[in-house]
Amino acid sequence: MITISHPSKIINANVNLPASKSISNRLLVIHFLMNKSFKIENLSNCNDTADLINALHQIESKNNLENKVTVNVGEAGTSYRFLTALLATLPGDYELRGSKKLMQRPMGQLIEALKQLGAQISTTNNTGNGPLFIIGKTLQGGSIAIDAGTSSQFITALMLVAPYFKEGLTIELKGKVVSFTYIKMTVELMRAFGAEVEFNDNVICISHQPYHTSIETFTVEADWTAASYWYAFAAISKECNIVLKGLNEQSLQGDGILAHLFNIYGIQSQFNTFGVTLSKLKGSGFIHIFDFVDNPDLVQTFAFLNAALGLPLQVNNASNIVHKETDRISAIANEIKKIGGLLTVIADDDFNIENNKPELSEKAIFKTYQDHRMAMSAAILAMIFSKVTIESEQVVSKSYPDFWEHLSQAGFEISSI
Repeated sequence: MITISHPSKIINANVNLPASKSISNRLLVIHFLMNKSFKIENLSNCNDTADLINALHQIESKNNLENKVTVNVGEAGTSYRFLTALLATLPGDYELRGSKKLMQRPMGQLIEALKQLGAQISTTNNTGNGPLFIIGKTLQGGSIAIDAGTSSQFITALMLVAPYFKEGLTIELKGKVVSFTYIKMTVELMRAFGAEVEFNDNVICISHQPYHTSIETFTVEADWTAASYWYAFAAISKECNIVLKGLNEQSLQGDGILAHLFNIYGIQSQFNTFGVTLSKLKGSGFIHIFDFVDNPDLVQTFAFLNAALGLPLQVNNASNIVHKETDRISAIANEIKKIGGLLTVIADDDFNIENNKPELSEKAIFKTYQDHRMAMSAAILAMIFSKVTIESEQVVSKSYPDFWEHLSQAGFEISSI
């Protein structure tokens, strides 16, 4: 447990943001399938990526096809989904497992889709939860339809291995597509490495064309979602001059929309060769209603930001965030209540947050629910209160291991309890 404060509320900082976890993990699967024929620079140092690297090493080190290989992905949900599809295509006998909480996250749609394509996957008592028992083999491929409203990671997992299906793969996305920008990221990365991918009218067509490339080195850009917390600090600060290194204005990441969104809050983004510099403009507004269907990882940032400013927020199309590291809608509701905010669900996908002038009891402790984004979003409140207490602060290692150290370098005072 830690306490965090910022005495001056003036931030001058040069921040080496973590590399994008989303790009890193997709690249690692492509890298594996290409027998490491190119070099990856600036790979994410977060726990999720480390768990995926370790899992891929476990697969590589298997002695022969007759021995079962147990692959453990820890807490890494993205890796769990990606490896389910990858192992289904690699000859061998595998058991795929992770943390107890991860084994409870939904997997049924991905498993069913892979089975339709010829994969051999079973679960304990056929519950659909992990661990998974996979007999890998070359898959025929073909055509499937999948509900695109639960997790884009299911779709990406299928896409990444589809160039190795004998007949390629056609995916029809049914219903409302969530996290479209993450699917687009997958398309662009696959094309960069020679895959033939077409994406039109909710139909993705991938040809049988194994990855190939003349690229010798691929450098992973910095993580725009990690940048969101610094944008929020800037919006609440008295003054700021924040340099966020490694961000690209023309980004593969959908959360690059932050530069536009925070201009509304009075934050100017000046891009240059090393990243972006944030400064405050005179006068500002705020976002009252926003559709988060393509940017689910920004919901907590804006929920806590508007709560800190005492401003209302209507969040649309965010139902899939209940399936993340925790039920994020319930977690947000519980935590902003501690400063006077009220969250009301108005539809399956939408909720309102009503905020008054924020007040905080000295005894208040912000819980993290084993969710890295709850911890980093709660830190935003240190810009308006004299001190904020956050439990289980180590959860940030899932995506941003150096978060607290970077805050210290930016003038935040952090103490362990």
